[in-house]
Amino acid sequence: MDRGQGAQASHGRSRPPDAHRTAEATKPSDARGTAEARRFRGRPGSLLSPLWRKALRTLHVISSVGLLGADSAILALVIAGWRGAGPVIIYPAAHRLGLALIIPLALLSLTTGLALGLLTPWRVLRHWWVLLKFLLTAAGTLLALFVLVPTLDDAATTALAGRALADPFALVKDSGGACGVLILTVVLSSYKPFGLLPWVPIRETGHLT
Repeated sequence: MDRGQGAQASHGRSRPPDAHRTAEATKPSDARGTAEARRFRGRPGSLLSPLWRKALRTLHVISSVGLLGADSAILALVIAGWRGAGPVIIYPAAHRLGLALIIPLALLSLTTGLALGLLTPWRVLRHWWVLLKFLLTAAGTLLALFVLVPTLDDAATTALAGRALADPFALVKDSGGACGVLILTVVLSSYKPFGLLPWVPIRETGHLT
């Protein structure tokens, strides 16, 4: 046996053909399984798959933007009413917007925001901006339920009864304040200021975007 044949035989003994084929056959499936596991797990600390996390975040953004739009429409109406436009048209329309849009969108924005905080790595009590945004959203929802919409109801009833509102500028202040709070939550979401809360240990947060 010459040197080349001896090397070939030695190579054949060190790596049997069956073992070589078995290793080649298992590599792609192992890679696919690892990729599927990563896709299912999502980001570290997340209780949602990437698909559900994106769907929840999209719903939260839509409800928040819709809420800001509805508040802006009500603000435009009450400004017109304050400046003397027909109150019989203005205030019932503003009240209808409050019932049909403000209340459901505020509740949806609050619940989806809380779900994102609880089910994703951001959490609610880990970062200043998340906690502040949640508190502002909760306060805005309570004000919408118990202050803005009931005040619009009183204004609509007063206008339909043919009486003048005692303080039409109060509705401008309430609606303008609601818009300001919503704009502040958008700013917090965009800039994510102030870092971690004091009781949270410093950890790597590069995966949070």
